[in-house]
Amino acid sequence: MATQLILVSHALTQWNIEGRIQGHTDVPLNYYGRKMAGWLAKRLTKENIQAVYTSDLKRAYQTAWPLAEQKALNIIQDIRLREGRSIKQERSSVYLTLPFCKEVETKSDLLSRMTEVLSEIARTHNNKTVLVVSHGGSLELFINWLLDKSCNKGLKYQGIRMAVNRIQFDSKQWDCIRLNDY
Repeated sequence: MATQLILVSHALTQWNIEGRIQGHTDVPLNYYGRKMAGWLAKRLTKENIQAVYTSDLKRAYQTAWPLAEQKALNIIQDIRLREGRSIKQERSSVYLTLPFCKEVETKSDLLSRMTEVLSEIARTHNNKTVLVVSHGGSLELFINWLLDKSCNKGLKYQGIRMAVNRIQFDSKQWDCIRLNDY
């Protein structure tokens, strides 16, 4: 049997509306984002989710909170699930450099980080279903890498906020089950 990961990009923030790059700046969800988080919980009510992971940033945690509360699960926050940090990153007095000893991450750095943490989550929760709330750029890079690696020409990741993306991990093998489900 395989571990199924449900990958979701965090709900809406004011910075999303303004077109600002959030990166590692800890921006909370806005009113509509909190509503979206509630809708995600309602949508996944019948899912047998055994664990919930998010990045350590508020917008990811707040997106997962209604579902975790509904299922009486603790949210496990992992800094490695954060967005990447590019040269375009808006500067913040709180997050001047990455906690990964770099001010800027390459796509290769980010992909390695995401592959490592998602593989670890999948191995830790073998044969279970896990919700992972992360960030758009990180998920896009990982899912597109997965699609390229598997030569799966029938699927295309569209980067839709709050869409449910199902992938599975079985004996070191990743596979996409369903993408862009909203």
